[in-house]
Amino acid sequence: DMFEELQKEVTSDPDRYGSALPEIEKQIGNIQSEFSQFVTLNSSGDPVEAAEILDTAENHIVALKQIVERVPEIVTALQSKLPDQLEDLESGYRKLLESGYHFTETDIESRFQQLYASLKNNMANVSALELDNAIYENEQIQEEIDALYHIFTREIESQKVVKKLVKQLPGYLNHAKENNKNLAAEVERLGKTFVLNEAFSQQLKELEAELSSQENVVEDALKDSSETQKAYSIVEEELEAIEARLKEIEDEQINLSNSLSKIEKDDANARQKVNIYANRLHAIKRYMDKRNLPGIPQEFLEIFFTASNNTEALMNELEGEKVDIETTNRLLDILTNDMNELEEAAYRIVQNATLTEQLLQYSNRYRS
Repeated sequence: DMFEELQKEVTSDPDRYGSALPEIEKQIGNIQSEFSQFVTLNSSGDPVEAAEILDTAENHIVALKQIVERVPEIVTALQSKLPDQLEDLESGYRKLLESGYHFTETDIESRFQQLYASLKNNMANVSALELDNAIYENEQIQEEIDALYHIFTREIESQKVVKKLVKQLPGYLNHAKENNKNLAAEVERLGKTFVLNEAFSQQLKELEAELSSQENVVEDALKDSSETQKAYSIVEEELEAIEARLKEIEDEQINLSNSLSKIEKDDANARQKVNIYANRLHAIKRYMDKRNLPGIPQEFLEIFFTASNNTEALMNELEGEKVDIETTNRLLDILTNDMNELEEAAYRIVQNATLTEQLLQYSNRYRS
């Protein structure tokens, strides 16, 4: 019964077995011969050998049934599924070429030819019922088709990104160039009043040259792809690198702008502080004079004259033709420390004098 079902299954739709059909039919014929041999031996009175032949035939039926069950799926993949995918993929590839796409891979044509050859060669495995080999080869073919598909979809997705970036980047570049222009004007304006670090101008020149170079790359990307002969994935990398760098440049420009604006703020702060410190010097001097102290310690006098000299030095720096803001800030820090030290010294002297006076008064009372 199993054998008859097997025969019926094969003959009902022989196309399902493709190039495997001749070998399947051959094996069915071999099994039929084994059954005929079994009948002959059984009729001639040799039941032992007949039983062995019957066991062999039944084993062959089981093995062939397993083969027959596996073949249709393999044949469908080899004769329909994979060739259809390959044809669609190649058709899509041709259309991409016509649309101006380029690819970093230089072996695509040969890979298509190899795939067609692999499909043809794998027919031999099916014909010989080498099904494990046939399945393995089908899987390899599928992986290669998927790899090519990934290449094409990568370029399609990159084209979308490039299209978006070529619209955005010119605006970003113009913004960065305008910022650079404004910063250069600010450096020129401040340079008339302050001694500026040469690094400001040098940084702006470097940024200007870099922006000009980036602008050329963006302009090339705006051209027809057939002119540039570049894959969209390469152009995407270039434009995304520019986009990232433009964000960094904007941060650098913001930092530079903050540094420039700090110059005038530091100048105003120094002018305010030096006036305050000059007034405090006069106030401390008057205060000490009013106390009618018997003697001013040399240490205090040194601190006082140092603070006075540093105040004068800072005023001279601020009244110069061009103010060196680094020198100004350094002098201001020194003067601030001087004033703090001077006020502490004055406080100690007055406290000590007061204590001495109190002790003298106590001593006089004690004597009396």
